[in-house]
Amino acid sequence: MKNKFRIMILSMAVLGLLVSAAMAETPTAFVKGLLDQVIALQNNPSLDKAARARAIRQIIQRSFDFNLMAQNSLGSAYGRLSAGQRQEFASTFTYLFQDSYTRMVLEFLKKETIKYDQERKEGRGARVNTQMVRTNETIPVDYLMRPQGQGWLLYDVVVDGVSILDNYERQFAQVMRTNSFEFLLNRMKTQVKALQ
Repeated sequence: MKNKFRIMILSMAVLGLLVSAAMAETPTAFVKGLLDQVIALQNNPSLDKAARARAIRQIIQRSFDFNLMAQNSLGSAYGRLSAGQRQEFASTFTYLFQDSYTRMVLEFLKKETIKYDQERKEGRGARVNTQMVRTNETIPVDYLMRPQGQGWLLYDVVVDGVSILDNYERQFAQVMRTNSFEFLLNRMKTQVKALQ
């Protein structure tokens, strides 16, 4: 009798784990959760601009796959870097991206209505198509992400057909074509110092 009871408890525990895995956050729920948090911060009258920026930056810090983004932004040049160069580039890229994206969110995402259109798989990842609806315009914004544990991490945002990551890749490639990786990294580090 005790064995049957143990088997039943074990079966229920396994079933519970399977159900919780099946109920892991969908890509659309992940994006909606992020946008809802940001819009709530933007419309919180008790926060000044600096407090809003800090809170939004924290959301960005935990929601993006910066190592993958840094790698993709350098294209094939990334493979030629030493481990130390990769790490230094990734941390510099991360700082600049977080600053830039925080400023963009502060400026452009306030009281807009967000429509969630379509969610589709892309390889192991997913893409969520949304529309930012304003009084006189609708801007398509797509969020690209990859699975991370039970959730997701963003690795690109496509605004009105323009990929943020592709923009970085084009700019970085142009600098490295006319100069070098070291020149690019030094220029980025100078930008970080100017922002601090």
